[in-house]
Amino acid sequence: MCVIIHKPAGVQMPQLHILESCFLRNRDGIGFCTSSGKSWHGMSFYKFLSELGKTDDSEEIIIHFRWATHGSVSRKNCHPFYDKEHDIWFAHNGVLPIRPTKDRTDSETFFRDRFIPLLDAYEYDNPKLWDWVNVERGMSRFIFMHGKEVKRLGTWHNFADCYFSNMNWA
Repeated sequence: MCVIIHKPAGVQMPQLHILESCFLRNRDGIGFCTSSGKSWHGMSFYKFLSELGKTDDSEEIIIHFRWATHGSVSRKNCHPFYDKEHDIWFAHNGVLPIRPTKDRTDSETFFRDRFIPLLDAYEYDNPKLWDWVNVERGMSRFIFMHGKEVKRLGTWHNFADCYFSNMNWA
């Protein structure tokens, strides 16, 4: 099962052995994004560490370790996904009951084909949008970053001042 880590601004990055454990249990790709606009997606843990080392503890950071259930094992299917027009990032942990399209993950299909059109209709701060998202996510965990604002939906675990979508890596 994928694992997402949310490192809040002002909090230290999880220790190396935690990141390595997350990767060893989820080897189908890694990605991260920051509140300052940095991002990286790839397949190499060592390249990931190099790029993550260029971030700062003052940034909000979302990290996603992928376990592929839909879509090919490839860099393009690594989370978090970004929509430039709305300046919003999205990552997902779980399986959604939707049919992925175009060799995309169920996560990206949800984000691009369902969430973004509703975001256009309702605006980011509209509670109706988030009520709908909570119904659609089922038991999954979602995380969104819009500017410096982060929304975590579902059950998350606080460990070492960071938030983990699950503890299956421990």
